[in-house]
Amino acid sequence: MKKANGKFVLFLKKNALWLILSFCILAVGLSVTLMMVTGGDAGTQIEKPNDNDDDNKPGDNDDNKPGDNDDNDEDVIVPGEDDNEPVDTVIVFAMPVENATSIGEYSETMVFNSTLSRFSTHLAIDFFAPEGTDVLAAYDGVVESVTNDLLKGYTVTIDHGNGLKTIYNSLADGDAVTTGQKVAKGDVIGKVSVTNRQEYKSGAHLHFEVMENNELIDPETYLVFDEK
Repeated sequence: MKKANGKFVLFLKKNALWLILSFCILAVGLSVTLMMVTGGDAGTQIEKPNDNDDDNKPGDNDDNKPGDNDDNDEDVIVPGEDDNEPVDTVIVFAMPVENATSIGEYSETMVFNSTLSRFSTHLAIDFFAPEGTDVLAAYDGVVESVTNDLLKGYTVTIDHGNGLKTIYNSLADGDAVTTGQKVAKGDVIGKVSVTNRQEYKSGAHLHFEVMENNELIDPETYLVFDEK
């Protein structure tokens, strides 16, 4: 046992320098390793939001406030403010004979004609009134023609534009207006008579027709009254 201890002491004496150097190197290595481990954790910091960074606060950027940018406001279009915008005009006729004593109805079905003693359609409204009663233009327009027909008698046709015309026959004469004359709604254009030989047995009246796009239509389309 003493011999073994002697050898160990002899080993320490011979290698003391190397043992000390090895111990120092090991200590330095452990110190560096410990510093790297503890130092890395200690150096880790969590950045806090910058309380002074007002530029990123919601609501503080006035340029982005809704309603503040006048350049992005849409124009408000009010109907009717554009003078070039077409406006539909509702056409209402004046009564071509005021205070008529009775009125004969428009009919697309066959009705009896006492003058001709036969059934036929009646594509007009008859306004019965004493002879000499004024006949009025139903609407503004231009006199298209003044004629005297053997069957229809004196007839005035007024063009109201856009394919709309009014026709007045069984007038006393054609002296009240001339072709090409402008007339206004309610102007006198003739007198009630019995010159319409197709209906003279019915008595004095105005035979009033309305033509739309070259087709006869019910005059009541443009007339307003309760009873005929």
